[in-house]
Amino acid sequence: METFAFLPVAGEKIFTITHRPETRRHPAGVLMLHAFAEEKLWTQRASALLARALADAGLPVLRFDHRGHGDSDREHHEMTLDSMLEDLDAAAAAFRAAEGVDELHLFGFRLGGALALARAAELGASSVALVNPVADGGDFLMKTLRSNLTTQMGIYGEVRKDRDTLLAEMRETGFLNIDGYHLSAACFDALWGLKAEDAAFAGPGLALSLVRREGAPADADTRAVFARLEGHAASRLETLVYPSIWGEQKVYATGDATLFDPLVAWFGGGWRGSDVS
Repeated sequence: METFAFLPVAGEKIFTITHRPETRRHPAGVLMLHAFAEEKLWTQRASALLARALADAGLPVLRFDHRGHGDSDREHHEMTLDSMLEDLDAAAAAFRAAEGVDELHLFGFRLGGALALARAAELGASSVALVNPVADGGDFLMKTLRSNLTTQMGIYGEVRKDRDTLLAEMRETGFLNIDGYHLSAACFDALWGLKAEDAAFAGPGLALSLVRREGAPADADTRAVFARLEGHAASRLETLVYPSIWGEQKVYATGDATLFDPLVAWFGGGWRGSDVS
């Protein structure tokens, strides 16, 4: 069963979806954190199908939109790192109370993975599972600027404003345009300081790198995040060939067990060091 609701947070509202299993088999629950901006759209379908796969396996799941994203309050430029963490804290508390979650597990795509790792210790999370997580906020932001440069090439046939110019304009106007999403300079600066190596949580964690071809190594960010988790005996670094999730998808993505199976196995007991059905 899926329930849609708005959760009050600091006088505003965030949109939530609770996925409840027909038969609950675990005292655990999974709180899912979405990716940032355009990457959220790319992973939207996979997020919904993963939540349903986890519910089918007997685990309650809560998904939510951060303020400034999706159906939650605020415009994108009003989002801050503090508001994202506040949303996460509120969602975790509500999920625990409403669903009787004794073991809270966190899942995140990309920037959602970075936020999950950053807050896991404070939330008392039992484990995390992170797909292509962001390891360094500054590096992530600089890479996102490539899309702006690529758009300029497509429109003008040349780059008229390089990164330095775009960043200088951000300091002047207070905002940066990334794929049509306006990010405030204050949020840019806060995200710049987000680093996996500073996280207090040290495992257990599954770091999953989606790659485009068989035999490709895990991406550098996922390896860097795993370095924070590998001290725990149950932590794992895995690669998975799943190319269609990133970028413009020419084929409508449907359920793919190659993505869901390792995550269901992890939250079903793999985080303890063994799979539990």
